[in-house]
Amino acid sequence: MGKKYITKITPKQQKFIDLYTSKYGELSATDCAIKAGYERESAHTRASELLDWRKNPEIVKQIDARQLGNKEVWLLDKTKHLANLTRIQSEARAKGQYGVAAKCEELKGKVQGFYVDRNLTLTKELSDDDIHQKMKDIFKTREEYDAMHKSLADELFEKEVKVEEDDKS
Repeated sequence: MGKKYITKITPKQQKFIDLYTSKYGELSATDCAIKAGYERESAHTRASELLDWRKNPEIVKQIDARQLGNKEVWLLDKTKHLANLTRIQSEARAKGQYGVAAKCEELKGKVQGFYVDRNLTLTKELSDDDIHQKMKDIFKTREEYDAMHKSLADELFEKEVKVEEDDKS
C-alpha cells in the first residue's frame, strides 16, 4: 500500500505557491519558503519538498498550472515584440529621447530581418619569409621603402627634431 498524500493545501503552502509563481526568477525557492513562514534553517529542505511532485503532487500541480498561465504573458511573439518597441519609441519621441527612439527603430528592423550582423575572424601565423614577401609586395622599390620610413620617422619624432633645431639656434 502506497503513501497517502495530503490533498489539502495549508495557508503556509499556499503562500509559498503564490510567492514562487509571482516572483519566479526574482526569488529563489528557499527565499519563497522563508517569506512564506518556514524556518530559515530548514527553508531549503522545505522548498525542495514542496517542489517535489512525489511528495507534494497537489502543490506541484498548482504551481505548474500557474506557470503555464504565466508563460503566455512572458513569452514574446514577433507581433507583441514589435508592438512593445513601437510603444517605447512613441513614448521616447514624446519625451524628446531621440536616441532611444532611433534604437527602437533599429531593433524593429532587426526583428523583421532588415539587418543581419555578420562577423568573420581569420587568424594566420606568418613566417618571416611571409612577412618579407608581403613587405616586397607593398614596396616595389627600396626608394619607396626608405621614403615611407623617413616619412614615418619624421612624423613620430617631429618633436625631437624641433627641440634639436631650437637647441642649435
